[in-house]
Amino acid sequence: MDMPKLQLQTQQAKLILNTNPARHEYHQQKAEQSIQQPKADVKIEQKPGRLTIDQSNAWRNLHFKSVFERTREVADDANQKWLEGIGRMAEEGDDLMRVENGGNPVAEHAKNKSVMNFTYLPGNTPTYDLVKARYEANPAVIEVQRNDPIIETTPRYPQFEYQRGSVDVSLAQHADVKIDWKI
Repeated sequence: MDMPKLQLQTQQAKLILNTNPARHEYHQQKAEQSIQQPKADVKIEQKPGRLTIDQSNAWRNLHFKSVFERTREVADDANQKWLEGIGRMAEEGDDLMRVENGGNPVAEHAKNKSVMNFTYLPGNTPTYDLVKARYEANPAVIEVQRNDPIIETTPRYPQFEYQRGSVDVSLAQHADVKIDWKI
């Protein structure tokens, strides 16, 4: 015996998908920035130094002396001559006291006093070490006032553009099932 057979035929459904992708745009501009650096305030105060030149030794060496120094030298020289004169008079007195020893002490003394001896010493050429120079420097007073930079910034925020995507779904073919009995 023949048995009937069940025969199935199926057809799948077909979908059509049309997609439009999403679109995203992003723009970022640079920020505007201004930086200024003011110069520092600097104040320098320099007091002049002190220069001292002592050339008195050089002038003394040339015999150009001050009145006070010349007076002191003359007084010292006069004192020395006075002491030498006292000694010479004591010696002459001793010579006159010993007349009995012979000779002519009065004539000898007159002869010695008739000759005048003096020496003049002209000044010497000054040399470099006779002039004393001294310099005292005053330190500089430096004041610096720092100025901070001036920074101005204008931010630029990002710009976004977004367009949504879409999906269109349509049916291109319907699903179908056929059942048939075959004998």
